[in-house]
Amino acid sequence: MRTVNRYHSIALFIVSLLIVVMALAAVEAKPPLAKPALVNRYAVNSDNVLAAIQDGVSFLLKQERLHGDKSKIFWEKGIKMLQHFSNPPGRRNLRLPGMLWAPQYGGETAIVVEALLDVEQSLRLPEISQFTPAMQKPIKFLAALKPESTYVASFQANAMTLLPNKPAYRQALLRDLRYLLNTIHRDGAYGYLNPPGSPPNPILPGDWDNSNTQYGVLGEWACAHQGLEVPIAYWRLAGEHWRDTQYTDGCWVYGGFIGIHPPNASTGPEVAGRHKLYSPDIAATFTPAGVASLLICDEFTNLRPTNQPVIDPSVRSGLRWINAHFAQNISSMDVYSMYGYERVALASGLQQFGGVDWYHALAKKLLKMRGQFRGHWRQAFWRGSSDSVGTAYALLVLDRGLNPVIMSKLQYTKNYFGPWNARQRDAANFVSWVTRTYETPVNWQVVSINAPMPQWLDSPILLITGDRDPKFTKPQIAQLRKYVDLGGLVFCSGNEGSIAFKRAMLKYGEEVVHKQYEPHVLSNKNYIYTMQPWYHPVSYGQYTGISNGVRDLWVVSNQDISAQWQARRFSNRDSFEVPANLYLYAIGNGTPANRLQSPYVPKPTGPFTHNMTVSRLEYQGNWNPEPLAWMRMGRIAGNKLNLGVSFSGNNSKPKAPDGAALKLLTGTAKFKLTPAQVSALRGYLAKGGMLFADAAGGSLAFGDGMHNLVKELYPQVSLESIPLTDPLITGSFAGGVPVAKVRYRKFFVVRYGLKTTPRLLGVRQGGRWVIVFSPWDVTSGLLGTQTWGIAGYAPQSAQAIAGNVMLYALAHNHK
Repeated sequence: MRTVNRYHSIALFIVSLLIVVMALAAVEAKPPLAKPALVNRYAVNSDNVLAAIQDGVSFLLKQERLHGDKSKIFWEKGIKMLQHFSNPPGRRNLRLPGMLWAPQYGGETAIVVEALLDVEQSLRLPEISQFTPAMQKPIKFLAALKPESTYVASFQANAMTLLPNKPAYRQALLRDLRYLLNTIHRDGAYGYLNPPGSPPNPILPGDWDNSNTQYGVLGEWACAHQGLEVPIAYWRLAGEHWRDTQYTDGCWVYGGFIGIHPPNASTGPEVAGRHKLYSPDIAATFTPAGVASLLICDEFTNLRPTNQPVIDPSVRSGLRWINAHFAQNISSMDVYSMYGYERVALASGLQQFGGVDWYHALAKKLLKMRGQFRGHWRQAFWRGSSDSVGTAYALLVLDRGLNPVIMSKLQYTKNYFGPWNARQRDAANFVSWVTRTYETPVNWQVVSINAPMPQWLDSPILLITGDRDPKFTKPQIAQLRKYVDLGGLVFCSGNEGSIAFKRAMLKYGEEVVHKQYEPHVLSNKNYIYTMQPWYHPVSYGQYTGISNGVRDLWVVSNQDISAQWQARRFSNRDSFEVPANLYLYAIGNGTPANRLQSPYVPKPTGPFTHNMTVSRLEYQGNWNPEPLAWMRMGRIAGNKLNLGVSFSGNNSKPKAPDGAALKLLTGTAKFKLTPAQVSALRGYLAKGGMLFADAAGGSLAFGDGMHNLVKELYPQVSLESIPLTDPLITGSFAGGVPVAKVRYRKFFVVRYGLKTTPRLLGVRQGGRWVIVFSPWDVTSGLLGTQTWGIAGYAPQSAQAIAGNVMLYALAHNHK
């Protein structure tokens, strides 16, 4: 249930930025350097997944019936489930001896409303706003619904959690809470419903199944996450059911066997003349149900932070089974099964099962299914179920998995239950708090220290926890360095404030930056404290950071933040609000990118239409604060311009010519080249070279140094504004794009006001620009990140300007 616990000043802050944000949207530049691409509707990318979600929403709205027979209103089809009872209650509505129809009235509408609200919360689609008639009426229906079965109570509770904290919705949650507490069996399982006349928490051997049981637990989890009190005994009882019914190889089945433990082997004997308990498809469906349910139970029974991981053997063996079977089971999965795997992934943070990217695999299958069924999804996990339910499940998988990954937790040992993960719910609880507090659904994930860099770059923040020195190897430090150099931010928290861990993290931080920047205690003016102007922390001086002069790269907490997250101590506000500031800082106080909008740029393969060499100009000072920014731009140029870009070695004493068509100069402070450098640079420019400079971070002091350099190079010349009609800006040359209208970073707009034209200065010699200087940051924008505190161009505009400069230099280069 959405809660807004911000101060009233947030409204004033939003209003003050509203006009700015709307204006920014209006001047959004077209994607730079883009070439027409063949459209593959089945390719797993952000555009295709978003289109599939939109198709699913449209289908569900077309299926809705706002008027008519109450039994068939909204998305209801009158589905009933047939439940077996060992001791038939002898009622007239029995279809067969030992069988009872379990009504599911309201369940279809509940899961559809849950899916639509979930999408609305993520994508803000106006047609499914809770204030439209299409949503108002079914929401009102659900708020008044009294559940009569496990599924209905679970779906209703999960839908209510996505609505504001109003009395009617909270009363519905309370009804779900009580129903699920009263209908759980004394062995921790659920059936569709309890037999008429049975007491609360009955003893019904064999009259249960793991489908209802997983949804019973999921419904109580939804209630607990909205602050309703679920007894700790409930979580222990539910957890014991899953541990008792797990097969020895780690899997679970549908269930219904009599006795505490399942048959010894997964071959599953015939039981009481009923169907065979085990089949690969059944195990593939209910093993994720078991793991997801245990992860929920463990969340509430393992609240106490420890230095050593609390190992749940059932979770470990269940994950082992999933890792061994996921790839081979993808082809046979239905949407019900996919939802189970997604629940395991989002709860555990695992990015892969058995080396397979779970979201990519499930999205790929769902995109193909969408094509087969023309914009919606079918399912066959029970006879007579509607396509609306199948589509709702598909939307939950596509949408929730697509939500932004705002934090990755570093796995630096092979074992999932290693020292890096002593608090297994720390990041999950923090991200859940962010979702509720900012009403923006976000995810977290685990990333292995040996994983390829694209997986690291899914998230702007890397969390490292532990109670000792992880003893990173040189290759692992190189991985950390690459992540930081590509725009990432590392956040470290030692268990119980471990001094050994803190010292190790500061040491590794210095090694990552080649000891170029020193750790320092973050002042109370640092953005980690000030991103939310309405919140005033009390933990000043508790964080040490390393900055490159443009942005913070590495932050180490003196406090055990992980423990506060693990224990869900939301009353300790600094432990949540200050890291939230770090998150807002990393995303530029804007909208985070979704899972498929990675800043990673693959290496171009060629062949290229043109090739050029670029070199950097080194000087005494901070001459290379973002080492991989232009390297990334080189990849963009190769992929989108067919321009092969190579980078020559750093050259502190450039000769003329040195083979480079373009030289780069940047920095964060005032600088001065030696006389020899100035002379060599003058010769390089005279013989066809070009210099592009920008003030990293928007440093005004660097701008002073640049004006002085121009005076040394050309005493009779000053930097002049490059006209908006100049080819460099109009892009009127092969491969160029117009940059007369640009977008600046949100931070820039807040500080300097709304601007839509570039500010480029230059020196013109021999009919061409030999020097181009941007007083505002371009370099940081080439990383594709939105970090706050940088006065410069938004990434798309920065890349467009850089692309034009490269092509201009190539076109005017003469040797």
